[in-house]
Amino acid sequence: MRQADPRPESSTADLVKEAIVEARELIEVEVALARDEINQEIARAKTSGVALGAAAAAALLGVALVLVAIALAIAPAPLPALVIGLGLIAVAVAVGLVGYGRAPKRPLERTRGRLGSDVRLVREHIV
Repeated sequence: MRQADPRPESSTADLVKEAIVEARELIEVEVALARDEINQEIARAKTSGVALGAAAAAALLGVALVLVAIALAIAPAPLPALVIGLGLIAVAVAVGLVGYGRAPKRPLERTRGRLGSDVRLVREHIV
């Protein structure tokens, strides 16, 4: 089925100029949306980082005091403290690997999706 030209009075040059203007507007909108998404993610990351940092510092101090008390209760020698410390390092490595695995691998997922659909739309209309 052949499509009819919606604007038979428009020249090809006018249509190309209009397409360029619309593409420019689309790019500006996409950049603004991406900038807004980045700002939102940065704000959430800041809040999360401060809270996690404070929690980690408090937990570290609390665990250190508890471990010192346990090591001194077991024996006044350094071996219990060494065993407890090595066990905690193993736990820290395991938790760190889990945290790394859950870290976002594809930032700006919504922006990428919008850009992909925009590219598909443009390709469909050009071809």
